[in-house]
Amino acid sequence: MIGTRDNRAVELVGAVAVGLTRLFGRVEPDGLENLPLTGPAIVAVNHTTIADVPPVLSTLYRTGLRPSVPCHQDGCGTEHGHVRFIASSMVFKNPFIGPLARQAGMVEVGRQAGTVALKAAKDSLARGEVVGIYPEGDVAATADGSPRRFRFGVARLALDARAPVIPVAHHDARLIGSGSVARSLGGALTSIVRRPTVRLRVGRPVMPEEFAGLAVRDVVDLVQKRVTDVWRSLAHSESVPREETA
Repeated sequence: MIGTRDNRAVELVGAVAVGLTRLFGRVEPDGLENLPLTGPAIVAVNHTTIADVPPVLSTLYRTGLRPSVPCHQDGCGTEHGHVRFIASSMVFKNPFIGPLARQAGMVEVGRQAGTVALKAAKDSLARGEVVGIYPEGDVAATADGSPRRFRFGVARLALDARAPVIPVAHHDARLIGSGSVARSLGGALTSIVRRPTVRLRVGRPVMPEEFAGLAVRDVVDLVQKRVTDVWRSLAHSESVPREETA
């Protein structure tokens, strides 16, 4: 998963995400200037439904942070960047999504592969790449969609790589579809008519000096607080018209 690939294939993932987002709704983004084009850096995103993946990936892609392996071509790291996401085994086992995840160089994580996945992600950060992670680990969302308890992986990666963590939060993604895969897909089909709006905001990075010397649990709490703060800034405010990236 970590080797070089033909980016003509792997960058298909970003284009697919843009197409799906345009089909199912629209995105109102904010704070995109906080996204890095080079690493080491960790993009930490809240997760409420499988339907939130296309809006997140499409926003990153249109901003210049492509969900693919680094191309090392002219402009790589200055005019555009690349992000390698950590994804569950369920994603890789899906007959439709799995091939795209592999082409994009995503890192598979599961009960038997957690250590291997963290090692692969750590190696990516050591090479100066950007790694994306959903710290909650699954989509068992709370009633209001607020971020749930983060797992330790994001903290271990941040501490080991001394990498900044960029908090990203979205609100209203469940309006596209939520619940089981079947229910999410059913909701997505009706969203073609409903055209829901997903608000997404990128917060100020959590810099390494902010968590230097902290225990893993404390780093998890810090990152979770920052992602939650970004989420609350969306959930507790009225939607303000912004440039659409759908």
